[in-house]
Amino acid sequence: MRIIRSMLFLFLLATTIPGNAQTPLEQAFAELQKGPDLPEELQATRSAVFLKSSSMDSTGKALDWKAIAEELHKNLVAMHIDAVAYYRWQDLNAGFDATRSYLEVLRGREINQIILLSIAKGKFQIYIIPSSDNPGLLATDSPTWHTSSNSLDGVIETLASTVRRAGLDIANFLIAESPEFFMDTEIFIKNRFESFQPDLKLDMLAAPLFFGRDPDNLEYSADEDLESIMRSEYPFNYELVSTDLTEDQMKKAGFHYVLRYLHTEESTLKILLDYTGPATNPSKPGYKFYIKHLITGDIYLGNTWDSQASWQAALKMHLNNMKKSLKVK
Repeated sequence: MRIIRSMLFLFLLATTIPGNAQTPLEQAFAELQKGPDLPEELQATRSAVFLKSSSMDSTGKALDWKAIAEELHKNLVAMHIDAVAYYRWQDLNAGFDATRSYLEVLRGREINQIILLSIAKGKFQIYIIPSSDNPGLLATDSPTWHTSSNSLDGVIETLASTVRRAGLDIANFLIAESPEFFMDTEIFIKNRFESFQPDLKLDMLAAPLFFGRDPDNLEYSADEDLESIMRSEYPFNYELVSTDLTEDQMKKAGFHYVLRYLHTEESTLKILLDYTGPATNPSKPGYKFYIKHLITGDIYLGNTWDSQASWQAALKMHLNNMKKSLKVK
């Protein structure tokens, strides 16, 4: 197996999802430094809220993230904190093209800080993070204010008391009373096709590695699975490439196409990829693969909806559908 690597070194950490390399946003979050102080312009500039949680609460019931956001927003308004946009963490990190697009939009909205609400195993945490121009948006070189509690009310009360004591300058007086949710972003730079590109028979495809091992099973390697599936199911020319290789570097290395995927709830997958019609399992997370033309930015989704719960099943189905469509074995 030949692996194409860039000359730049990017330190990557394994995530808790096997076969899912960290996005720039996830990497920046992992590198945050906690501190005691709130951002000085918290009550005078715009903020965005990221909700990081599973789809279920600690009792196994479906988590109503919009209801949680509405409760949080009501309290932020009372604190003169202008949260202009609400996003789910899993959507922001759904895949390379989705993350790139979401972060470009956030930078364009002049967001000064990120309020990240994390909910896991009955524990609530709030991080207030200055934004930056780095690839992951979050300022990793500035202290991040943080608090935790076993309830939403607990973290809100701690934030409110800290804001009162901080004595910050207040300029946010006209704040929307309801939160604005963003689940879609424009990931298509050029054209979108519900088909497979016949030129794959001639041109080289880049298949980025995952660089991850399952922390619950360190003997498992997603990269080995990827290599096995591509070798057995993809009938044309391809190379496995380092995940830190940029698309410009891929083009310079002679690649014409790159294999990409998104991973989030099926209903959001359909929104992001501009599919019409209802999702079969709207709240169930799934993977959807597609192939991107590096020269034009055109995206080829395939001729059928082939999202699956595991990335291995989704990739196999996508490649088998491609072989049938292009009439190859």
